[in-house]
Amino acid sequence: MSQKPRISRSFVFLLIAAAVVGCGPSQLKPRAIPGAPEGPSHKVAKGYVVTSPPPGIHVGLDEKRNKVSPKVTDDFEGPATSNDWWSSLIWQFDPANPYSYEMYPHPFALKARKDGLAVGYPSQAVVRGRQYMFPYESDLVVGLEGLASPDTRVASYSDWAVTADWRSGDSRLRATFGHGMPFVYCERQGSAPAVVEISRLAPKIDAKNGTGEKTDADAKDETPPVKVFHDAGGVVGLTVGEHHYALFAPTSAKWTRDGDKFTSNLDGKDYFAVAVLPDAKPETLRLFREHAYAFVTETRVSWSYDDKAATLTSTFTATTKLKDDAPGLSDAPLLALYRHQWLHTSAKTLPFEYASPRGAMKVVAAPAFSTTLPFSGVLPVVPVVATADKSLMLKYVREVAWAPDLFPPGLSPKPERDTYWVGKSLGRVATVMQLADAIGDKEDHDLMLRALENELQDWFDGQPPKLFYYDKTWATVVGSPASYDSDAALNDHHFHYGYFLQAAAAIARYDGAWAKKWAPFVELLAKDAANTKREDPRFPFLRYMDAYAGHGWANGPAQYHDGNNEESSSEDMNFSTGLVLWGAVTGNKELRDAGIFLFANTLEAVEQYWFDVDRQVFPKDFDAPCLGMVWSAGGKYDTWFDSNPIMIQGINYLPFQGGSLYLGRHPELVKREYDALMEKTRGKVFTWRDYVLMYQALAEGQAASKTLDEDTYLEPEFGNSHALTHAWVRALAQMGRVDASVSADVPTYAVLKKKNKRSYVAYNPGDAAASVTFSDGFSMKVPAKGLAEKTRGEPAGGGKGD
Repeated sequence: MSQKPRISRSFVFLLIAAAVVGCGPSQLKPRAIPGAPEGPSHKVAKGYVVTSPPPGIHVGLDEKRNKVSPKVTDDFEGPATSNDWWSSLIWQFDPANPYSYEMYPHPFALKARKDGLAVGYPSQAVVRGRQYMFPYESDLVVGLEGLASPDTRVASYSDWAVTADWRSGDSRLRATFGHGMPFVYCERQGSAPAVVEISRLAPKIDAKNGTGEKTDADAKDETPPVKVFHDAGGVVGLTVGEHHYALFAPTSAKWTRDGDKFTSNLDGKDYFAVAVLPDAKPETLRLFREHAYAFVTETRVSWSYDDKAATLTSTFTATTKLKDDAPGLSDAPLLALYRHQWLHTSAKTLPFEYASPRGAMKVVAAPAFSTTLPFSGVLPVVPVVATADKSLMLKYVREVAWAPDLFPPGLSPKPERDTYWVGKSLGRVATVMQLADAIGDKEDHDLMLRALENELQDWFDGQPPKLFYYDKTWATVVGSPASYDSDAALNDHHFHYGYFLQAAAAIARYDGAWAKKWAPFVELLAKDAANTKREDPRFPFLRYMDAYAGHGWANGPAQYHDGNNEESSSEDMNFSTGLVLWGAVTGNKELRDAGIFLFANTLEAVEQYWFDVDRQVFPKDFDAPCLGMVWSAGGKYDTWFDSNPIMIQGINYLPFQGGSLYLGRHPELVKREYDALMEKTRGKVFTWRDYVLMYQALAEGQAASKTLDEDTYLEPEFGNSHALTHAWVRALAQMGRVDASVSADVPTYAVLKKKNKRSYVAYNPGDAAASVTFSDGFSMKVPAKGLAEKTRGEPAGGGKGD
């Protein structure tokens, strides 16, 4: 990393100290709680959520900025959802397309059309510059004879599957599909024959983004070569190009071929299925036939956390209905598992795989499977270690506490005090407040505590200019002012509200009465992003978390040909950390464990799909060190706002906070990513120097500490501070690298190792002192609401460390 000429740190401190002595801010008074706002509202705790959109807030818009309603059937039940891989089915973003954009329920790629569902299997990556995609290409169109539906609607959805609905005259088609489901399950109303037709449209690869989108302009007699390798007993096996499919009518029915079209009257029954096969072997087709009639009717995830073992078990269940009564059929579905799942399951996998943008998918034949993941703990803040400069820390704390505006307008093109930029300030102040406590600076700690309480209450009181609005149409809470289309497209709520959760959890550490008073409002924001109560009609279940994919999706309508996307995985993790800490400090084990579920699963996805930790996911000819953005169809080494490698990689580090030690779980990965960044920038780091340094410290603490000593021109990013940068780097330089081999019997812990010494850190969110026991047998007392750190040596022959 490039460096400026060195200036004595002590000299700088003396100059600044001389300027600020006796100039501290006066203490803040508690914010008064105003009465009910004008207009309709709903009371939550001591505050209010307005129920009429405030000026400037427009929820659920299309690309012409017109308001749209969820595209659902008359018998649809439950709250509408968004921010999923299939959201273009329910949210019509393009006024001219009432069907859907491309959807990627791997291994399939699908697209709704007026005549049914176009089906493909993208098995090869297209690498173009800084991105790779598995582009959509249609091999088959699944529908009914004469189907010409005016739109495609959502009839129902569950945790990772959706049922789409087409209607035309007396005919109706419903198709159920989802992540990891190698079948599309179809049901009809009426007597129109089932139709599966080979696509005649040749793929047109867009040179800019590498996606395949077929249009009528491409229509030619370029039908892919088709080979039928089986036709008997209601089953057709066919190969389209290089992809293998099977069509399953009722076992008493048959398919009739006319050119490139296969039809069946279904023997008067109402069901059929289409499968993508991993190969064309007879034994594979027999296996798929055995499971083809187990139609999935619901998908559901559940979880449990074992405190003593520090492990999370997530169970994925697919409920089925056996549609055919022929002998030898199974009521168990086939499910294809992503890499982050099959690496951590004891379920027996079958001997074949599917290609996907997330690496190989492996198949199980079972109604459910479970994954077991370690939980390496979270902290509210890193400890201030003995080697940290306390006098310098005091100066850095006061840089934040004595700022003229603790929650200033942000850095967007139209700077406002909106939910994202105020959120970043909430995170910054909450962290520095806890560091002030750690160095015994009570006056500044108390000032920031009151400032945080007042700021949150300003958002919670329902009074403009800062407030929250509940939109019943899309079952969501939107902050006003909104930011980056957090209203129009419901973008990024988990990113924004994670900062609010972190601030609330920090307040609760010191002011339990405030937390108890305002808990319903804090938890309302948590529910908007990650509602865990299925019976709560105000919000969909886990809106921003794709439980099967293992991570969130940032965009509401999935308005892109590459599907949905998520950029800042670290802000996703920030939300999870905030939920764990809030649940722990308020004694809400249900929310705490929900946060652990989000954290542990997302961490596995981040390591595999953003960072390709095992080098088994990215295509061989994709040479970027990581992804800045994960897309349904692939990934990009890029961001929405800048192509600077520092920002591409840094957007998946920020905000550094007490839960960010997960980034150091694989020090060799950190070294690899850091070295790649230095190569790409030629060591010239002028932006986000603080984040680059903090990331380096996870693998090379001593080197990062030395650079910190010499880099007196370092300016922290908007949401960061000198105080945290100093505390973080010094802590890792002293304690070493993250040691994921040791766990604790509380979820608020960390373990680090340096040569033959291991450091144990634990946070006790309870109201009484408690003993924390680590899996290697070490125990220590931790005071109520306190953070404790102990270091001890190991016998000769201990592991390596920085």
